[in-house]
Amino acid sequence: MNKNGKIFYGWWIVVATFMIMTLIYGTIANLVSLFILPVTKELRVGIPQFLLYFSIMAFAGMAIGPIASRLMKKIDIRLYLTLFILITALAFVGFSFSTKLIHFYLFAILMGAGMVGGSLIPVSVLITNWFNDKRGLSLGLALSGSGFGGVILSPVVNWLITAYGWRSAYLTLGILIFVVLVPLAVFVIRLNPADKGLLPLGEGKSVKNAQKKVLTGITQGELLKSLSFWALSLAILVGGIVVNSMLISLAPYLNEIGTTAKTAALLLSLSSAMVIVAKLLIGRLFDKLGLITTVLFISAGSLVSFLFLMKANVVLPAILYSIFSGIGSTAITVTPAYITGALYGEKEYGANYGAVSIFISLGAGITPIVSGALYNINHSYGLILNVLIILSIVQFLLFFIAVKTKPKFSLNPDISKIEAS
Repeated sequence: MNKNGKIFYGWWIVVATFMIMTLIYGTIANLVSLFILPVTKELRVGIPQFLLYFSIMAFAGMAIGPIASRLMKKIDIRLYLTLFILITALAFVGFSFSTKLIHFYLFAILMGAGMVGGSLIPVSVLITNWFNDKRGLSLGLALSGSGFGGVILSPVVNWLITAYGWRSAYLTLGILIFVVLVPLAVFVIRLNPADKGLLPLGEGKSVKNAQKKVLTGITQGELLKSLSFWALSLAILVGGIVVNSMLISLAPYLNEIGTTAKTAALLLSLSSAMVIVAKLLIGRLFDKLGLITTVLFISAGSLVSFLFLMKANVVLPAILYSIFSGIGSTAITVTPAYITGALYGEKEYGANYGAVSIFISLGAGITPIVSGALYNINHSYGLILNVLIILSIVQFLLFFIAVKTKPKFSLNPDISKIEAS
């Protein structure tokens, strides 16, 4: 609360962005498996052919990232978000009326644009703009909406599919996204604290100073020339493979090692819940422990989770896998958003994060290709697990290089000189 006893408006931004992550990112990323069997059965297509839409979606998101980050600077945030919410809703509605596989591929382009342009980028930019203090915590809170969406909406969507069919489920999600999120975009979201006559949390106490605040950091041109950016991008790319490989392979792997259906169901439910807890925890650790210690903790979480997964046919290791995999998953959610601001500043945060987000989408897009190639070597998931353990170590080393080669820029620009120029 501020000195007048009112809640800092930035926390309403957190609530709104939490709902965006719940209904856009959460529905797109966490509900895929519920639709696979009913859709492929009705359309009489193979599962690999159907899941190709997910790679198309990821590559579309990769393409839209830089465009979306620049578009945010050119038009009102309310119009921007309404546009991308509408795009996402149309993608779900389009899925509901699809009668051929090509239809899913085409609407996947809209879905990828909505996921990146309507959730990941604006949520990260908004939280960074509104919070200097407690930025990690607020990012964790906002981004945990994706896990919350998986936990809350999975049983609802499963019921809709069972009772009314997959087309009705897709249609309901599209309508829900539009009806809930457009009012939040129009009436709650504001891009900068100055739009409400405020300063970012932790910035100062004078509204007048808000007018003079000069954002520090490097430009996108400087970013693209830095070793730090390319190390960070490779870390996120590797992290995408580490996190997503077992997400798409978990069910067949558990079947391969003889895990019971009951244990498998427990793992899926617990994993979604742990995503929420992990994002809050990692956001707080970034605030308290700093970059290197926290990314070490994240990478170790992935590595340890794979060790437990090897024994996931036993209940306790299976549960421990879910806990540590939730921590590891933050390498491609909270970490890119937080570390971009920490390393490169706020001056062109939207554009810089747009460049970084390319590698989040690229990691998701190439994961099926990489994991499929590894599986085909000996038709076993054991090799995939061993490779992922090694990649967890590589991921940390790349994050370490990114932090240690951080570009230098002034943290306290001389405002009077800027005004005089």
